[in-house]
Amino acid sequence: MDHSDKTTSDAIDTAWAMMTEIRTCMLVTKQGLTLRGRPMHAFPSREEGCIWFLTDRRGHVDDELARDPQGCLTFAKSSGNDFLSVSGECEVLDDRAKVDELWNDAARAYWPDGKDDPNIRVLRFLPSDAEYWDGTGSSILITLKMLAARISGERANLGENRKVPLD
Repeated sequence: MDHSDKTTSDAIDTAWAMMTEIRTCMLVTKQGLTLRGRPMHAFPSREEGCIWFLTDRRGHVDDELARDPQGCLTFAKSSGNDFLSVSGECEVLDDRAKVDELWNDAARAYWPDGKDDPNIRVLRFLPSDAEYWDGTGSSILITLKMLAARISGERANLGENRKVPLD
């Protein structure tokens, strides 16, 4: 399938849609010279131009981001071979109104005392750009396409790969 006619606006829509659909991602930050990843549940808000997270002040992410605000989010939906990487800057805020807005039952597993736990913080991720790989389906289909490409001597079409600005 040829995706070359997809506009930048369409590609940006695809990136935001993937974030909204997949939701669970790895947040990668720097701990000194070492990269550190942690699983997070994303609350993408295209209207606000950011991705929100609930985080805990005891997890040291705020210390890492105070030294270097650069971060990367990686989303994966292996069942469809869909992948998304989003680069940007992060900041940790003690915003009780935003905690209240983002709070859900799943968060209680991390903060059993509820949304008034003083350790809860919100992390605001301001995306600058993204790269996605919009897969073509199941691993079996990918394997068949790769085999067909090997036999034909042509490059396998495994879906769309696109870099897009998000800011």
